[in-house]
Parts: sequence; C-alpha cells; structure tokens
Amino acid sequence: MSKEKITRSRLAYHQAQLEGLAGLDVPAQAQALGLEVDEQGRAVMDFLGRRLLISRQGVSSADDRPATVDAQSVAAHYLASQGRGELAGEFVPLGRLTGINVSMGSPSESLSKPLADKFGDRYELFVQAAEKTGGRHRGLSPAGGQAWDFGLPKLPVRIEFFEADDEFPAELKLLFDSSANRFVSYECLELLTMCLVVDLLMTAGLISDPEDCANSFL
Repeated sequence: MSKEKITRSRLAYHQAQLEGLAGLDVPAQAQALGLEVDEQGRAVMDFLGRRLLISRQGVSSADDRPATVDAQSVAAHYLASQGRGELAGEFVPLGRLTGINVSMGSPSESLSKPLADKFGDRYELFVQAAEKTGGRHRGLSPAGGQAWDFGLPKLPVRIEFFEADDEFPAELKLLFDSSANRFVSYECLELLTMCLVVDLLMTAGLISDPEDCANSFL
C-alpha cells in the first residue's frame, strides 16, 4: 500500500473514532476505564507522556506535547470502549490476540524490530526515553528481560528488553495483557503499538520524521 493510501486510511480511522465520541457518557465511561474526570466532565488521560482531555467534541492536549492524529484515535477508541472487567496479568505477543495461529512474521515482531535496531546496544538511552514516555520499570520479567509498562489503565503495553550477551544480540519484545482485545479492537492495538514505538524513537532522538516511521509499520 502506498504512503498516500496509508495516510488516508489513518485519517479515515481517526474521523470514525472521533465520531464515536458523540453522545457518549464521558464521565461514566472514564470511570469504568480507570480514567480521571475533570471539573468540566472531560476524561483525563495520561498517554505516553502526554496529558489528553477527551470530550464528546474530540481530543485535545492539556500540556505542551501535541496530540498526534494517531494518539487521538487511540484515546477516542479506548474511551468509547464497552469493555469491562479486570486485567488478566498475563502478557502475550500482539499476534496471540488475533485469534489466529501466527507461525512466523507476527505483527509484534515487525513492530518491535525498529526498537531492537535502534536501541539494541543502548539500554541506558532506552531507559531515558521510556521514562519520558510514561514508562514504569517493573524489574526483571519471568523470562529475564527488563520489563517496562506503558499504556492505559485497562490497556497496558509491556516492553521486555533483553540486553545482548556473548551469545545473543539484544532483543525487545512488545506484549499486551491477554485481556486487551476485550477493551479495544485489534486495529487499535496495532496503532497503540506504533504510537509507542514512534514516541520512544523520537524522544531518544533516533528518528527525525515520525510520519515516515509510522507509515513504514502499517
């Protein structure tokens, strides 16, 4: 698919998500999904180091970090979610949430490759970028990687960073709580992952054009 078609598709998705906010009981939805509500009845969302305000009219930034089109799409889709329940506490690759057995070339692998390419031998640089992007260090994962959580109250994204050693190169795994597809669509999960990858690389100064980077993932 050409860059122009991908951009049109992203803009159409964005418009559809904003239209989904119309008529929404914003305070009730925010509370059900673990978000704060401000004095004007807007949902307050901490999203990858940004502070967003969401109302029936749309999504805006409450700080000096503009809300990108894709960030707005994810925020609106999440708020309009009818998903309920608690997190499962089990983190799995994005491909496991398709409901289809993905044997090779899973989406989570293709989306994590830019992170491994850029951060592979620079864990301290990753730490700096992760902290500025709202990441929370969770210590070592059961598999032995450095675990960092990002995302939203009912939609955490985990990155497990395995540093290089004498035998293996560095590896970064992108994982979601196994309950994720109860709260948002698979398309939204891919877009959230893309937002996270782009923000980490931009924050670290490792890419200069987020649009080219984003389009290359879709």
